[in-house]
Amino acid sequence: MILSTSSGDFPIPPEVARRLPQVPRVPDPTAPQFRLQRRAFTEWLDASPQHAIDFERLRRWHLVQDQLAAAAKTEGRAYVVSEDGLD
Repeated sequence: MILSTSSGDFPIPPEVARRLPQVPRVPDPTAPQFRLQRRAFTEWLDASPQHAIDFERLRRWHLVQDQLAAAAKTEGRAYVVSEDGLD
């Protein structure tokens, strides 16, 4: 698995990937079947309160990882994807 950030793409270590919530991809507005994909995603999100919680956990994790990657780049350090932001 690869994490795409504003600072580049980074491999997600297996131990981190195992902890990530299983969430479908957010539909791409430029995709040919965007409306169908959006409806399916919305139905998945509405199907269970846990789905909304998992989506929010993953969204927050992405934000934290993006910030950490940017800080590492600014400081000239290597960046390694972590679990920071998951809890």
